[in-house]
Amino acid sequence: MKAIVPLLILVVSFLFGGCSPQSAEMPRLDKFGGFVGIEREATGFFRLDRINGRDCFITPSGHPFVALGANHIGKFLADPSQNGPLLARFGGIEPKAAEFLFEEVRNLALNAGEAYAPIDPRLAREMPYVLNVRFPVQGKFQFDIFDPEVQAAFRESVFEQVSPIRDDPFVLGIACPDLPIWNQRRAGYHKALPEGSPGRLAYDEFFEANPDASDDDFLGMVADTLYGLVASVVREAAPNHLLFGERFQLDSDLSDPVIRSVGKHVDVFCTQALIRSPQRPPEWQLFQRERWDREQAVTGRPILIIDWAAPFSLDTTFVNSEGTIKNEREATEDTNQFLYDAFDAPYIVGVFKCQLIGSHGNDSRFPEGRMKRTYLQDDGTPFERRTEMTREAHIRVLNTVFESLRGGSD
Repeated sequence: MKAIVPLLILVVSFLFGGCSPQSAEMPRLDKFGGFVGIEREATGFFRLDRINGRDCFITPSGHPFVALGANHIGKFLADPSQNGPLLARFGGIEPKAAEFLFEEVRNLALNAGEAYAPIDPRLAREMPYVLNVRFPVQGKFQFDIFDPEVQAAFRESVFEQVSPIRDDPFVLGIACPDLPIWNQRRAGYHKALPEGSPGRLAYDEFFEANPDASDDDFLGMVADTLYGLVASVVREAAPNHLLFGERFQLDSDLSDPVIRSVGKHVDVFCTQALIRSPQRPPEWQLFQRERWDREQAVTGRPILIIDWAAPFSLDTTFVNSEGTIKNEREATEDTNQFLYDAFDAPYIVGVFKCQLIGSHGNDSRFPEGRMKRTYLQDDGTPFERRTEMTREAHIRVLNTVFESLRGGSD
């Protein structure tokens, strides 16, 4: 497979970290994507460490690691409504199409697989990934976690899903359901439960004991109960793996009591890089350092950013009532700057992009066929300018982060 751009001719003007042009070559990595230039204790599993003031993962082989991943590869391969052009290119042979995508992942200098998305099992055998555990309920908040029967169902379900990966060294961490709701709707759900039910009793007793408390304070207790339960099961089923918890949206509804309770039980706090909005694509260009600073200060945990993108126009830049869609170069500059700014925060331990290839919805407000937010076209052909610029950015990030760790290495 021809590389997107030869490593030895990359010359990047670094804006942070003090890296030299020579460091634009891909750093030497172990099989898990960790930097071999620094040695730490090898435990056989991913763990966390802080080196020279920066949070990072440590690979099973004992090397520092920050995650750069791209989501929805498995979902794309499994979706007949999306994968047709790629399969046609490879004569309908799905394993060949999959291996091509995996090679493109490597060509983009990504060092992690997927997170909070259906995982392709082949990629999970080659790159670190985040296991997404489903709760035994359909709603995002419509369950009474104070009910002993519900708690028993949670224990059984979480244990069953986590146990198989107990000894898998490629598991970066264990995640809970995607984009949960932690606002007044959740508090109202408990208030509306039948009188005498466990959740209603918990709600009434909480406010009887704390008459000046708010619904946010009560939700903090709900989060503490839920995460205390899930964490205990994960520690039993897979004691050597990290717990990430749910992927939280950064909006005004997420209160400090909830964030604080989650931080008591997870190893890494996960967030999605968007503000809740109907016009999601333009919003994905926003950098939200103040919100991440706040969440890190409240939880005391490293942060993993999941799903971010800046969509680009396939022809000319256009504007409508929902936002501006830039051209391929300008949008890629935006996403690259997002990466640089994110990893400039010493508590950011990874960023996962949405997405490598295909369509993932949410573009209906813009002219059909005029916008993309992927690295690859539907048949897998790279958007050349985007992939070349992105590869350079990924190499720059890895070199800059690893260079910042050297001052604290033994």
